[in-house]
Amino acid sequence: MPEGLRIVTNLPDFRRQLAAVGVKIEKRVVTNAVRAAARIFRDRARSFAPVLRDPDPRRVPGALSRAIVIARSREGGRGTVAYFVGVRASKAQRGRGIDPFYWRFLEAGWAPRGPGQRLAGGKRRKALERTRNAGARIQRPFLAPAFQAAQGEALAAFESRMDAELAKVTR
Repeated sequence: MPEGLRIVTNLPDFRRQLAAVGVKIEKRVVTNAVRAAARIFRDRARSFAPVLRDPDPRRVPGALSRAIVIARSREGGRGTVAYFVGVRASKAQRGRGIDPFYWRFLEAGWAPRGPGQRLAGGKRRKALERTRNAGARIQRPFLAPAFQAAQGEALAAFESRMDAELAKVTR
């Protein structure tokens, strides 16, 4: 999963318009606009997420796409609004044993091995074998391509939501 995606915009008169409204209202306006952009990323990631094709008693079709969520990030500090778009199983999913933990393997890749084909040896030997078999990794990313595909659409959603919120506040 990408470490994070930073969108920096240079909207005309953006700072002037935000300075005209109060600090509390400014925070609400920016938060709503960033959340609108995050929804676009979430929806695109859900559409890119792979769906289980073959029946498997341990997995449920669509569990991965339903587990893609938006969460407010606490990083960034004062004056920064950040949202996290990622995979997290809800309490209801975990209670029924539907945890799409495997999204990490899809996104970052894995080396296919059968039963009894575990790497032997210590840390150095395993690291060496992993570098030798680097081409044998299987990777099916869905989050990173979704972020790349939705950047323009998310920026447009941010701008339109920002304009609507500022128009509502300045009335």
